[in-house]
Amino acid sequence: MDTYSIERDISVEQAVNYRWSERYDRLSASLHILQIREGKRKETVMKHRAGKKGFSLVELMIVVAIVAILVALALPSYSRYVRKANRGEAQQLLMNWANNQEIWRANDTDFATEAELPVPTADKYTFTLTTRTATAYTLTATASTADQLKDKEGSTSCSPLTLDQSNTKTPAACW
Repeated sequence: MDTYSIERDISVEQAVNYRWSERYDRLSASLHILQIREGKRKETVMKHRAGKKGFSLVELMIVVAIVAILVALALPSYSRYVRKANRGEAQQLLMNWANNQEIWRANDTDFATEAELPVPTADKYTFTLTTRTATAYTLTATASTADQLKDKEGSTSCSPLTLDQSNTKTPAACW
């Protein structure tokens, strides 16, 4: 029976209600089908995720590889800055020692010996008074660890560092 024949036998109000109820039924059926499909998708996703707790081996290996690459790139630069910082500490100690030598000389007729003026100490360097006369001195800081011996500025090795009474600093590239 088609819609037109039904409309002839019933009132306009009943026909409108019938059309809306028919449309509602179709929409409701379509919505129900969509919900079922969506529910199956959710169930499929949930079933797929249900067994997973954590990371897969592949994901873990990718992260390890990325971290290894970053470390390989960053470690040489970091080591260079640590060596340079240790060299800076040795330079500071040499300059303080030179200042103390000048203060000593202002109060005495010659520069101090290692026994008269304490020698600075540092973890990465050994300090010595290599030359001392009444009018001159040479202070030396020599790297005492294998890693600090690798300290270079360009192609110039930065060990030993020397400083004398005329404030001559060698090697000049490292100061």
